[in-house]
Order: sequence, then structure tokens, then C-alpha cells
Amino acid sequence: MLNVPKGNPGPAGKVIPSRVPTADEVVALSQPQLRSAIKIGARLLTGTGEKWAIGGDAGEIMMGVNVKADRLEILTTKKGVKEICDELEEFVTLAPADAQKKLGREADIEGKMLPVFAKSYYAELVVDGVKVEIYGDMQLKVGEWEWGDPLDFNPEYTYTFAGRLPLVPLSLKSELALGLGWLDRVSLIADAVLQKHHSH
Repeated sequence: MLNVPKGNPGPAGKVIPSRVPTADEVVALSQPQLRSAIKIGARLLTGTGEKWAIGGDAGEIMMGVNVKADRLEILTTKKGVKEICDELEEFVTLAPADAQKKLGREADIEGKMLPVFAKSYYAELVVDGVKVEIYGDMQLKVGEWEWGDPLDFNPEYTYTFAGRLPLVPLSLKSELALGLGWLDRVSLIADAVLQKHHSH
């Protein structure tokens, strides 16, 4: 169970008041993944100047989407991959390099199933037994289409006792799922967004 840290002295000695997190800020993720995400977040809050966020299934779970996750995924820039790997050097199991892979699920474009490919500057970590995949400047391609632009976003945040964690926004996830014809995923994200609005 997560909650916001108690008031701690800020840079000027001011006390930041504690507050009760709203329903959409309470995370329901497996304990090992959650511990790893918090450890990474605590290190990267001061260790990198590049934009980064937790994405994939774990990021969606943190925003209330009813899915399962077996690893953590971080989206950032190419420079961000290098900075994260430098900061978390002891956990790196695959050094950063350009990579391309076929996703496990095909796109459904007007009833035609097409393979989906992702390319990025990629690295892997293992943090407390949890696999962490890091994608820098990730691009997607469906079938023989052109590569899309690198994914860009303004992170949303969830709060833990160790500080805030940036997450890939559900609006981007929904847009991507819709473009790939993953209507079941769009529906799950919509349910989470609806729940979020009801909780306010």
C-alpha cells in the first residue's frame, strides 16, 4: 500500500505537508515490482535530467487499468537510457544498444492482422529479481508501413512513500491501442479513466 510521505524539510527548510492520496494515486502492483519501481524512482529523481516514465502493463496498473505485469518498462530518450544505466550501473544486465523487436500481439487494422515492430535504444536491468526494460526514443511500425515518430509525452504521477513516480499517460496508451486496433485494451483504459473521474 502506498501513501504520500510525511512532511519533510524542503530545500529551504520548509515542511512539505502530507496529504491523503486520491484513489487513482494508490498503486496495486505486485510487491517485488512495486519495490523495484520505488527503488528506481528514488535513484532517478536526482540521477537523471532526461524525461522518463514507467510504461507498459506495470504503468497501466499504477493508473488503475485491470491488467497483469511480469516486468517493468521505462520509456525515455536515447540520452535518458544512458543516464539511467549510468545511475543504476550495478543492475544492468544488457548494455544500451539500438534494437528492434516484433511485439507479441498483432495489430488489427480493419480486420487484417499485421505484425507490430518496435525499435529503440534499448537496455535491460534486473532490480531485486524484477526485469526492467528501458526504451529510448521508441518508435512503432505496423506491417510494411513507415516508422512512426519517437513516442513523446508529458508524464503523469503516482505517489509512493519514497516520492513520486512518473508514468506514461493513459491518453497516449489509449491512442496507441486504438491505432493498433486493440479495442479490448482501449476499453480497459476507458474503464480506468472513468473510475478515476468518479473518484474525484
